[in-house]
Amino acid sequence: MIYGVYFSATTTTEKVVGAMMEGIGMECKSINVTHKEIEALKTGKDDLVIFAAPVYGGKMAPIAKERMANICGNNTPCIVVVVYGNRAFENALCDIAQFVAERGFVPVGAAAFVGEHSYSTANFPIAAGRPDQEDMATARAFGQEIRAKLNSDTLKNVDVATLKDWPVSDESLKNFREFIMRYQKQQSETPVKLVPVTDSELCIKCGECIALCPTGAIADDCVTVDNTKCIKCCACVKGCKMNARKLDSPFAPVLSQNFGERKPVIMKLL
Repeated sequence: MIYGVYFSATTTTEKVVGAMMEGIGMECKSINVTHKEIEALKTGKDDLVIFAAPVYGGKMAPIAKERMANICGNNTPCIVVVVYGNRAFENALCDIAQFVAERGFVPVGAAAFVGEHSYSTANFPIAAGRPDQEDMATARAFGQEIRAKLNSDTLKNVDVATLKDWPVSDESLKNFREFIMRYQKQQSETPVKLVPVTDSELCIKCGECIALCPTGAIADDCVTVDNTKCIKCCACVKGCKMNARKLDSPFAPVLSQNFGERKPVIMKLL
């Protein structure tokens, strides 16, 4: 059996996995762990699992690890996939590869796709609209490659550490590092925990934001947010049909201004 196991608060990762499975074109089972942890699942060497998660701070999103913890392999081949917001995936592929290896899986393929950043807005777009048609075509083609390898029984272990971030200009890196230093200094002096806020004049209390939140951070009033639970995925912001929610992140302008160049998909399959 081929499984697609993914965490996808704003559906970007889900779209990538769906296109890959479409390209594989064989019997596949999707397991969405966005809102609940996976039930105990044991797999074997004749199965194949696609593990996919968003990148948070250069690593596999911690909540994705929590939700995927109950799946076990027995030298089960897997494809590890991360989706990041066009800045950098950094150590995320190595992180997810280690996570699955500890559970009995063997990475035989890896990919880093770009998805619209959680902080992307109309004023400060960050990979807006991605994965787009080109990305989806790339994902389907990657799936077709996987199918060919499966059919010929030629899948081999891959060293995900060899996949590196697409280079950016020294100036962009300098600007971002300087921003981080200023932000950390400000936070040390006057800590602020950013969470999405609600425009009470636009909100119709439909509860969609509550349903979309993967961590249960939004109270029944559609306004109160538990900042200890909020992971700033902005699912509630992007999914609000009334545009009543927003998150004014100080990261948005610097990310938009310095990481606007389109980055390609990074993939490896031996």
